[in-house]
Amino acid sequence: MPPPTKANHVFLEAKKPSEDLDCHQDQLLEYAFRQGVKLAVLSNGITWSFYLPLTEGKWEHRRFYTVDIIEQDSAEAASRLVDFLSKDNVSSGNAVGNAEKLLAGRRRQEIISDSIPEAWNRIVSEPDSLLLDLVAERTNKICGFQPSAEDLSEFFRRNADRLLLSPEEEIPQEPITPSIQPQVVAREYIAIADADKVSVRELMKEIIRALQSLGGRAAKEQVEQSIFKKFDRVFSLPYYQQPVSWGVPRWQHNIAWAKEYAKKRGLVKRPNESGRGIWDLTPAGRAFRS
Repeated sequence: MPPPTKANHVFLEAKKPSEDLDCHQDQLLEYAFRQGVKLAVLSNGITWSFYLPLTEGKWEHRRFYTVDIIEQDSAEAASRLVDFLSKDNVSSGNAVGNAEKLLAGRRRQEIISDSIPEAWNRIVSEPDSLLLDLVAERTNKICGFQPSAEDLSEFFRRNADRLLLSPEEEIPQEPITPSIQPQVVAREYIAIADADKVSVRELMKEIIRALQSLGGRAAKEQVEQSIFKKFDRVFSLPYYQQPVSWGVPRWQHNIAWAKEYAKKRGLVKRPNESGRGIWDLTPAGRAFRS
């Protein structure tokens, strides 16, 4: 009778320093998942990517931490390597426990950070009675007159775009490229026909198509230019040229939110995975067909 085999606690796949680790992620995680291994590591000696293969979600969401021994503080990098790879922590199960706590905390914070701006935008786009009552009460205290429901509705209708937030990661670091911004119109309410409106859902699909045509990964400005060219006539209208939050034209603001929806659907990578200013499709995004 053969001796009992010991269960594998960790899979570690080592590559050359010049290797792009993302090209090997799927292979490692599929094998670790099939073998029931709870912790997997992919490294080229400089970058160490840590995964929880049995966690629910897409592959890219199972990466809970990355150590870069060149870029990161050496003490922090060493501490994390001990947390996840020391013999005592691996044998006792503490390595997996440390990883699960880190991933759960990060996901909770990501969900909260993503949801607060969206909650605010919904409030100012469709104000409920509590907000209307609060504004009416404060207006009355200031001027002595009670605004009507129609007054308040008209105020929010005219000013909602000024109050809307852009996703923080998409706030422009430099002025908008002049070649794709014909003219910025003063901040006043501008009407537009329903037939000329482009939905966020439609923009999300265009983002995926644009990225697919650009090889799956491109600078934010490249994607915006591609979409602007497709909707040139509509996006040149005063309604879409009007600046909203952070002085960004409405067309660009709407593209940023469409990218947020694509990210929540797991079609586009988060900035901490792709790099700020770079939009990168996930495997699901590369396979997406509308």
